Amino acid sequence: MSEPPFQEVLTTYRELSGLTQQQLASHLGCSAASVSRWVCGHALPFRETAEQLDQLLSAQGKLISAWRLARSGKSTPEWARPLMNIETRARHVQAASPALVPGYLQSPLYAGAVFRAWYPAASDEEIARLARIRTERLPQVPQLRITAVFPIYGITSFDDTVRKEQAAHLTTLSEEGRVRVHLVPEGSILLSVTSPVLVFRLDSGETVISSDHIDGNVIYDADRNDRLSALVTGAMADALPARLSLEALKDLA
Repeated sequence: MSEPPFQEVLTTYRELSGLTQQQLASHLGCSAASVSRWVCGHALPFRETAEQLDQLLSAQGKLISAWRLARSGKSTPEWARPLMNIETRARHVQAASPALVPGYLQSPLYAGAVFRAWYPAASDEEIARLARIRTERLPQVPQLRITAVFPIYGITSFDDTVRKEQAAHLTTLSEEGRVRVHLVPEGSILLSVTSPVLVFRLDSGETVISSDHIDGNVIYDADRNDRLSALVTGAMADALPARLSLEALKDLA
């Protein structure tokens, strides 16, 4: 069943709210003519306005979904919501991280140190379990190729034992040809990337972008792909070429 068009969803929720077009315009701080164009299907609001409409009319995301489909003609498919499903359908991923080595590429000691910082009250057994889950993920998706960019201090800031293991791990992955690492040198920062971003290229030709936040992973709507991909491309521009990055890793190991 096809989804109803944006103007139909807007009209339905406006009527349910009991607001006239003029009253709706007053709440939004825009003209009644703008609301009329949206209702008649002659124009679409900006995304921020669509979000305001969704909240104001208690549409529970239905207006945003209808706006997204009207704007781009596509949305992130339901199967792509869980990250694991994306991984199994992906052939290449660009991973940009503002501070740490991306999770796919972490060594056991490195992953353990990261999880210990996140969960200081956890038992050693739980930290070891979490680190094992993280470090075993890459072998479970053998078709996936990775291009990663992150600051070199994401390695050098750790103690010698962790640093050497992580650098050796990345060197091995790079020399095997499955992973390309681009290190951002000391003295530089990734201004374009404020949280870890993963750009997945799927076997279907689709692109799905996710980001890791403190409370879990977020899958972005497809209409944001161009802007977010550009941020990752900008991060690559701040980093060393893969050959020089590999040399730096060998020096750290």
